[in-house]
Formats: sequence, C-alpha cells, structure tokens
Amino acid sequence: MKQKSTTANPSFMTKNKDLIVVGGVIVVLAGAATAYYFMTKKKEKKEAELASASSGVTTVASGSSSYQTPPFIPSSSTSSGSSTKPVITKTGYPIKYGSRHPDVKILQRYLKIYKEDLGKTGPKRDGVDGQFGPKTSRAAQKRLKKTVFTQADIAGMRKALSSLGK
Repeated sequence: MKQKSTTANPSFMTKNKDLIVVGGVIVVLAGAATAYYFMTKKKEKKEAELASASSGVTTVASGSSSYQTPPFIPSSSTSSGSSTKPVITKTGYPIKYGSRHPDVKILQRYLKIYKEDLGKTGPKRDGVDGQFGPKTSRAAQKRLKKTVFTQADIAGMRKALSSLGK
C-alpha cells in the first residue's frame, strides 16, 4: 500500500519573508528621514530665534531727557497673534515659575538692571539665587511682560549682560 505523505502548508511568514524584510527596511528609512527633517527644522528655528535677539542699545528720548534701555527686549508671542507654546526639553527649558536652573540667575541678574527687588536670598543677599520664585515672577511680569522664558530669551539676556559688563 502506498503511503500518502502530508506536508504542512508554509505559513505566511515563510512565504513572504523577503517582502517583510524589505518593507521593514523601508519603514525604518522613512522614519529616519522624517526625524532628520524635523530635527533640521528645529535647529533652523533655534538659530533664527538667536539671530533675532536684539544686540544693540536703544536710546529713548522723553521730553528733555533721554535714557538707554538694556539691549535685550524679549520676544512677545501676544503681538504676533499666534500663541506658540514653549517646547519643554531635558535642558530645563522653558524657564518658568518654580524652576531651579543656573540660567535663572541670568534672568535675575538681568532684572537687577531694572533695580527690581528680588529679596535677600543668594550669596550676595541680592535675590540672585537661581530659583524662579514669586518675586522673580512679579519682577519679570512687570518689566519684561512675560513669565516663561525660552533658551533664546536667556541667550539674549546673557548677551546684554556681557555687553554691559555685568
């Protein structure tokens, strides 16, 4: 008697192994290209923000006297009409109420140009302690009309402080 041999039908995976591998490679390459595109756009946006930071000292005349404003004027999202939410990164930005970051000291030193009262904390007892608290928030809102600061804002303040020798 003749024995009948039965073989199992190959599965979908074994039939289409090459097609699945090629498809996976295409998906990975498309993802890498998309990530590269968005990373370059983000880098271009940061460079544009840094380039747009004001670097000169502005002289303002009022009546018979004139005075100079510090060279940094923060960018205002309300004047452009579109509200852009700051991007939170692992570097501690955006700097806002409750932040503890070395760049908060830059903001506080910048606010001291305006003779703002930041309290009696910090090593020099002048309020420059690196903690974004209620007094720093009030002073920033009063003088700079904002309470959330991006890396570009802090870079502008750093540049202003260095140009003023502080």
